[in-house]
Amino acid sequence: MALGGSFVSISGSDFSFIGNPASFAAQKGSLDITANAWAYVQPTMANLGTLTRLGTGSAALQGMASLMTSDNGMGGGAYAGIGYAGMGFGLGLFAISDDFAAGSTIPGAVLQSDTEVDAVFGLGLPIKLFGDTLSIGGDFRPYYRVRANDAFATVVTELLSSAGGGFSQALLDSVNLNAGFGLSMDLGASLQMGSFDLGIAVRNLSPSFPLWTGSYQYFLNYIENAGSLPVTSNGSDQATFLPDLSVGLSWKPRLLPGIFEPSLYLEAQDPVRVVENWQGSASALQLIHAGAEIKLFSFLSLRGGINQGWLSAGAGIKFLYLDLDAAVFTQELGALPGDDPRSGLTLQASLRF
Repeated sequence: MALGGSFVSISGSDFSFIGNPASFAAQKGSLDITANAWAYVQPTMANLGTLTRLGTGSAALQGMASLMTSDNGMGGGAYAGIGYAGMGFGLGLFAISDDFAAGSTIPGAVLQSDTEVDAVFGLGLPIKLFGDTLSIGGDFRPYYRVRANDAFATVVTELLSSAGGGFSQALLDSVNLNAGFGLSMDLGASLQMGSFDLGIAVRNLSPSFPLWTGSYQYFLNYIENAGSLPVTSNGSDQATFLPDLSVGLSWKPRLLPGIFEPSLYLEAQDPVRVVENWQGSASALQLIHAGAEIKLFSFLSLRGGINQGWLSAGAGIKFLYLDLDAAVFTQELGALPGDDPRSGLTLQASLRF
């Protein structure tokens, strides 16, 4: 984190389930148990204070309104996963949920919620090439995805007006969902040349799949009555995802191993989409994904980066098998840097064996 975001084409084995599957070919494997949480709110002291004092009822609405008017929106999400990667294969299971209200005020904001559960089955192969190592890998990811879009004011009002702050029947009936099973494939390759690593990854090679549509309440009732997840409906909606292409380079000179270890990263993410939406030279910033990291005494990491024209910063601590990381970041949702940014902060804890 905080290297300008999460790198994909030059990710290590501990990030391979959302990165480059070529890392499955690593000679050393690791078992990772990771939990990550984030909040979309501009990380100022005033906003963080407001976030901790939201309270309930009308006071919560007033607090949310003050956060929304920062033109950053608000929301958050979480990731949890367990998996083994390395020694030629990868096997994992993870779930991710992201909820974000976009808009400058509560009445005009739209809430978008995405939740997905993925299983990962991957293989990797190292190939010796003139003294260097070429790693190739791929995986299949069956997943189930649930997405909701609704007026943020409706959701908040119903939630806060219900007894005890729980989910009211009106809320469950009003929120509409799209859900369905999908199958995706990821491919990647990396070439390690001494302290340099070149990588390319193509993720989300996925055929379209039918969507089930209905209310949140009907979704819960279906699971209770049928004992399974809904996969079809009377509608003909289809979900289609475009592949993501990433190309990157990293440099990790071992200057003072175990004492002072710097790293530099540079990556171009999603160049096809950027070129298709090209709006002059400023669009080039949408491609830039760069970062630097300094590891001190094998347990402390300091990080900084730039992603789509926005800065990020963070730090990490490693203690035996436990890694703790924190970062502040900004993402660009618009076509050009400055069009529609959202900032936030994230915390991550990982057990790696």
